[in-house]
Amino acid sequence: MRVPGVGRTRAARSRPGRTLSIRTLLVLLTVVPSVAMVALWGIATYRLVDHARSLDNEVSVAERAGTPSYNAMVNLQLERRLTAAWMAKASPATTEALRAQRVKTDDAVRSFVAFADSDARETPGYVVRRAHEVAPQLAQLADVRRQVDATGATGRDRWLGYYTKQVANQISMVQALAETSDTDVTFAGQFLVIQFRAGEALAQEDVTVSFAQPGGRLTQPDFAAFVQNVGVRRHTLEDEVEPFLPAGLRPTYLGLTESPAWRELIAMEDAIIAAVDAPRDQRTAAGSGIALPTELAKWRETLDQLMLPNSAFDFARVDQVFAAGDEATSDTWNQVYLLSAIGLGFVLIGALLCWRVTRSVRLRLSRLRDATVELGSRRLPVIIDRLQRGERVDLAVEAPDVPASGDEIGQVASAFNATQRAALDGAVQLARQREGFAKVFVNTALRTQSLVNRQIGELDAMERRHQDPELLRELFTIDHLATRLRRYEENLVVLTGNRPGRRWSRPVRIVDVVRGAVGEVEDYHRIEVYSDRDLQLSGPAVGGLIHLLAELVENATTFSPPDTPVHVRAVSVAKGLAIEIEDRGLGMSTDEYEAANRQLAVPVSFDVIALAEDVRMGLFVVAQLADRLGVEVTLRPSPYGGTLAIVFLPEELITRSSGTSGEPDRTAGPFEHALASDSEPASETKSAPASQSAAESEPAAAAGSGHPSEGDVESRSPDRQHPEPVVRSLDRVPVAPEPARPATPAAATANAEETTSDGRRALPRRVRQRNLPMPLRTEPATGSESDPRTGSKPSSPREAAATLSSFRFASQRAREASEPSAAGDESAIETEPGTGSEPAPGPDPAAGSTTHPGEPS
Repeated sequence: MRVPGVGRTRAARSRPGRTLSIRTLLVLLTVVPSVAMVALWGIATYRLVDHARSLDNEVSVAERAGTPSYNAMVNLQLERRLTAAWMAKASPATTEALRAQRVKTDDAVRSFVAFADSDARETPGYVVRRAHEVAPQLAQLADVRRQVDATGATGRDRWLGYYTKQVANQISMVQALAETSDTDVTFAGQFLVIQFRAGEALAQEDVTVSFAQPGGRLTQPDFAAFVQNVGVRRHTLEDEVEPFLPAGLRPTYLGLTESPAWRELIAMEDAIIAAVDAPRDQRTAAGSGIALPTELAKWRETLDQLMLPNSAFDFARVDQVFAAGDEATSDTWNQVYLLSAIGLGFVLIGALLCWRVTRSVRLRLSRLRDATVELGSRRLPVIIDRLQRGERVDLAVEAPDVPASGDEIGQVASAFNATQRAALDGAVQLARQREGFAKVFVNTALRTQSLVNRQIGELDAMERRHQDPELLRELFTIDHLATRLRRYEENLVVLTGNRPGRRWSRPVRIVDVVRGAVGEVEDYHRIEVYSDRDLQLSGPAVGGLIHLLAELVENATTFSPPDTPVHVRAVSVAKGLAIEIEDRGLGMSTDEYEAANRQLAVPVSFDVIALAEDVRMGLFVVAQLADRLGVEVTLRPSPYGGTLAIVFLPEELITRSSGTSGEPDRTAGPFEHALASDSEPASETKSAPASQSAAESEPAAAAGSGHPSEGDVESRSPDRQHPEPVVRSLDRVPVAPEPARPATPAAATANAEETTSDGRRALPRRVRQRNLPMPLRTEPATGSESDPRTGSKPSSPREAAATLSSFRFASQRAREASEPSAAGDESAIETEPGTGSEPAPGPDPAAGSTTHPGEPS
């Protein structure tokens, strides 16, 4: 059982897909990598540019936000210390100092808020978002100050804790600024944050001491916070700052930590820490908390001395971070320029290489294609055509090999050269075989023609020797078949490219040419001819046109009902002559007409005919003859339902006579009118050229001498070129009798002399070419043949008509006499038409007689 869809799937898979040209593929091979490289270069350049712009923005944001944030942090630390001192002991000095510091802090805060409200671009550390979070908290500073002023030391931890939180926010801002897309900048920024945290620890120590100094004692929480801040600061500086200091910052750091004020700070911190080791009784006696050592008397002075070095160290670190950012930004932009240029160079080099390679391949393929197309489509067909025509061709010059290299393209060229050589060798061999076949066919056809011509000569001799009507009719049938057989043999000669031997040099009337063609058709009695009498055909075209028309007329009679007529009309047109052959058959389809007209327009070679499915040679022969004669043959539907064949003869083949009327011959049969009114008088026939008489006297056996030379013209009769031309069968076609008329004295004498031993008139003897029109005669109608018994010679067409009429009725009486019912009927035989005893049967041909010539009596 067949699976549904399998057949369709396999058919779809086997169906070739759409293919692209080599040029398109090569262009794609060039464009796609080039576009890919350009895209990669663009993406890389974009990423580099974006990184550089981001780093530049980060440095710019750090410069815009770092300074306000640092100033806000320092001023908040100072305000926190002064606030603690004011809470511990309010005095005009501390109040004034706090008020002045608050103004400075407000300025720093406004700068920071201005940055938060700007359109700064976000950084990887989310600086802008962090600034938006910190700014609202700084807006609460005014409320905190009012609470501080209202409550004093009561809410110390709460309000001082607010300042500590805002300082931590500013340090977090610095940490966000330190998070950049560059590692070196981030590394330097992180150490800056650590340093700020160490400074914040020292600031908280200062707040604790400043709040405790007026009372001289530290509470346990304050002491613990102090000790913790001291530990944080020392650990941060010793373990996280000093080991990673850049060489440029180390002198500044040493200038800070090795200064006398720094050593005094360390000593005071140690003294406070050591106070916890005092005996319990001393600490209790002194009151609650831990008493401040006397070394702290210089605390404020020492820290004020360290403020400038500490700020210098902080700013040096900030400058180092900014310098690292600027350096990173510059390096990044340099990388952008350098890498973009290098990438663009590689892209251009790659695209150029791809273009050069594909161009080289395309040019080589184009040259190979042009060479193969030139050889395969133009030169090779011409060479093969020349070989088919039998010409000698130098293949090395006419079809040179395509240049081939050692790569794949060269291998294709080598394969094409091998294929070309094989094709040419095959064409040469085929041409030789075709030439041999053509020679065989021509030789066979000519030998067969020679035998047919000898047969026709023997039939002529037999027709002269015998008088039996039945035998003569049978001999005439055989003669007509032999004439047709000769035409079929000529078909082979025409198809093989040779020329038949029948030729004329002087013009011949068109009506005679048409009648000659009709005489070669079996059903000639069905054909009606209409022709202008003043038109003549040039002699060299007579034989070919007779053959061509005979083929078309035979097709018309063959493919139409036997009881229908076939009309042949030869009429003059503006540019020449048109001969129309119209039948009343079934016709053909439109496609068949188109195919037939194409075949007639372009004659094919002999080998194509041999390979054709339809081996009927009629149209092939017509096409060959039309091409040689320069005429056009067209087939089209007839209004009667059959086929109308139109043969157009150009003006150069036509000769117009001025001595005859322009009225056309309209005859019921193909020959009546011409024989009745156009035959030359006896006086003309007697003056025939001696060359024709000499040709007539040559024995008929000379026909078997072989194919004549091309130089034979009118000096030798067509019987000698190819014995018995096609139109010679016309002189054996009986002619319909005319109405009885008074016989001339010569006719009466001839009729009186031609009698048998029993008193009856003898049967008429056929005189060769007597009834053939003068332009087609190759032998004199008179003087070459005579009755061996009486020596009488027909002297006029009317006598010939009367003689043939007597032949017809005598033959009829002879058949009736052989039957029992007709025995003894002598009177019927004695009264013959043409003798004046009774009227001739049949109407006048000019009145439209339907008696067709050639019908058996």
